[in-house]
Amino acid sequence: MGSRTALCLLILVSGTTTSGQAVVQIYSEKDAVIGYHYNLNSENTNYNGADWFGALSQPGNMGGENNSRSLIHFDLSDFPPGSLIDEATLDLFGRGAVGLGDAASVGNIGANACYLEQITEFWEDNTVTWNTQPSVSSVNAVSLVQSTQLIQDYMNIEITAMVQAMINDPSQAQGILLRVQIEDPTRGLFFCGNAYANPAKRPRLNIKPHGHVSVPTYSRITELHLAPNPVALYDRSRLELPDNFRAGWISIVDPTGRPIQEIPIDDRSPQKVTIQPPAPGRFLVILKDRNGVVLGYAELVGLLE
Repeated sequence: MGSRTALCLLILVSGTTTSGQAVVQIYSEKDAVIGYHYNLNSENTNYNGADWFGALSQPGNMGGENNSRSLIHFDLSDFPPGSLIDEATLDLFGRGAVGLGDAASVGNIGANACYLEQITEFWEDNTVTWNTQPSVSSVNAVSLVQSTQLIQDYMNIEITAMVQAMINDPSQAQGILLRVQIEDPTRGLFFCGNAYANPAKRPRLNIKPHGHVSVPTYSRITELHLAPNPVALYDRSRLELPDNFRAGWISIVDPTGRPIQEIPIDDRSPQKVTIQPPAPGRFLVILKDRNGVVLGYAELVGLLE
């Protein structure tokens, strides 16, 4: 729905984040509104032409209830499986009235707290309907608090766990669904959508990638050769040991410095040791001698598949 805004890399140097930390900003690639309107058979209607992103429950003009939800998608292909992020936030810009009815003609109204849920099934913006809406996961769902204004921006919505889950498994990275927590009249929460006239007001995802795993400073430390790297989970990479290395162990450490695994190496070990990534993401493989002195390191990247 609408044109896609290219991914851009911004270096923020003051005010909003740590100096020099990179933030990737991604505008929505597609979205769609889906609706159920009592007695109108609209549950099979595609509303791809809407320029808003929101959710509502209001009385139907022919009785019953009208309920609408919205789906949105961001392209995360620049973050391959195994990529770690420090933070992901979502910016949604207030829209106001979007149409007819007790909620749609007003803007934000009622006890309109909403859920953001991860979409786990593929959908097409020009065909999806209420009856064909994709499956979602509530594991990393995020709540949006009730609005206090008819038109209200919701900035810096923290969705790090949800986005990290999408990066870890691209097959489940199908976007985000917005729905009111209680689908009962009258309530609604409305934002600018992917087709909104002002591109700067369209939904925006901000991601802070995680840098390389920090390496401790030792006078004798050297970078070791590890291949293949990255390596798929359940596969193995081979670490080349220094020629004069005889005994000690290998420590696998996560980005926070927490030890994940210890692999002993004795005098009979070959000059290459196989390493298996413990999970998707980046890890530090540290080689130590029998006295615990660090001799070398390699950064290991584990991919989901």
